[in-house]
Amino acid sequence: MSQYSSYVEEVMSTGYHMSAEDMEKAQHRYEDILLRTESSRVTGRVARTYAEALLTAAEARGEADAVGDQFRSLGKDVFPAMPGLEALLDSPSVSRKRKDAVITQLFDGRATPLFLDFLRLLNRKDRLGILRLIAIAYRSLRDNDANRLRILVETAAPLDADQTAALERALAELTGKTPVLVVRPAPELIGGLVVHVGDKIYDTSVRSKLRAVRTKLLARGSHEIQGRRDRFRN
Repeated sequence: MSQYSSYVEEVMSTGYHMSAEDMEKAQHRYEDILLRTESSRVTGRVARTYAEALLTAAEARGEADAVGDQFRSLGKDVFPAMPGLEALLDSPSVSRKRKDAVITQLFDGRATPLFLDFLRLLNRKDRLGILRLIAIAYRSLRDNDANRLRILVETAAPLDADQTAALERALAELTGKTPVLVVRPAPELIGGLVVHVGDKIYDTSVRSKLRAVRTKLLARGSHEIQGRRDRFRN
């Protein structure tokens, strides 16, 4: 159970209700955007600098995993359960004092002291608007340390254990890292799958093949029409 579970239950009981399904969909949409992009390009230098400093402090305290869990829970549980919270923290019209009071009220006793202090630091530096980017950078640093690579896989049909294992082996050979597959159902592909490795796309879907056939047919038709015009002119 996440550190924020009891808090989310309290929030939802007061009327800020978002169904578990809606929360999951919102998080998936957000994660998918990130997984389609090279994380270093998304986060930027400032976010990575904060993430590196936080990771150093967390490792010194033996809390690197705990901080990662709190970032995940913040994005997956807290923000979806309170749609206005993220906008409030990012708003320039809300004073630092007000934001600090909100952060303290919501997270004191629920987050670790290190994570709470970090949120308050971001507030003092007017950097709460890049909190999600810092979370991505932090996860990326942890993945790099463990030689992991998160890979988005869109598939028309569920992958069985053998297919998953074969795909993991192929991606490990391709990337030289341990792949962490994030599998999303995509029936619109008709068949096959689409694999996003950073900003590279490997598309073996039936939809892609049908599009290729259509493009060839259109090109052939255009060429034949032009040929008839040329013969008519001659």
